[in-house]
Amino acid sequence: MSSAPQKSVYLVACGGHGRVVLDAFISSKKTVDGIIDAQLVPGSEIFGVKVLGDDSYLKNLDPLDTTLINGLGSTGSTRGRIEIFERFSKLGFKFDGVIHPAASIGAECKVDQSAQIMAGAVLQNRVEVGGNVVINTRASVDHDVVISEHVVVSPGAIISGAVKLGSGAFVGAGAVIIQGIEIGEGCVIGAGAVVRHHVKPNTTVVGNPAAQLE
Repeated sequence: MSSAPQKSVYLVACGGHGRVVLDAFISSKKTVDGIIDAQLVPGSEIFGVKVLGDDSYLKNLDPLDTTLINGLGSTGSTRGRIEIFERFSKLGFKFDGVIHPAASIGAECKVDQSAQIMAGAVLQNRVEVGGNVVINTRASVDHDVVISEHVVVSPGAIISGAVKLGSGAFVGAGAVIIQGIEIGEGCVIGAGAVVRHHVKPNTTVVGNPAAQLE
């Protein structure tokens, strides 16, 4: 019995975060067939992977034979990543994620296929990670944390046990969220903030202790 044909894999957007994701794929022995990015020169290469052009390149591809990677980063807002993910998902494309071989994943974790877990990240046991999530370099996520879809956890952030992060939340670099806290959807946790209380949806908090940004 013959195996199913291998799908082609394309990275959509390859700026700083996209290169980190591409590097993680290569380090994980995954094949990337090309890069889609209007800001890059077609025919050029990044880490040996060729730039193919802008989004129009995908119009000629069958979504059933193609897998995409979301390479767009996030600096304080997850909306751009969400837009890419939702736009191409509506066209029938599926997204693939990656767990860097230098990440540590504990027992009974549930990580969506499209999530990106970067080098040095630690997930302790029974963490749930939703679709299109980024857990970035050396972020620490303790036991029983629930991370909803489209969340970005920036480098060096510390998420203590039993925290819940709502859809599309952004956690800045080096932020700390203590145990049992609930972060509402669309929230922004500023870099270096120390969150000691629940945060309402679509709220930005900064500082130590974290307080709402007026």
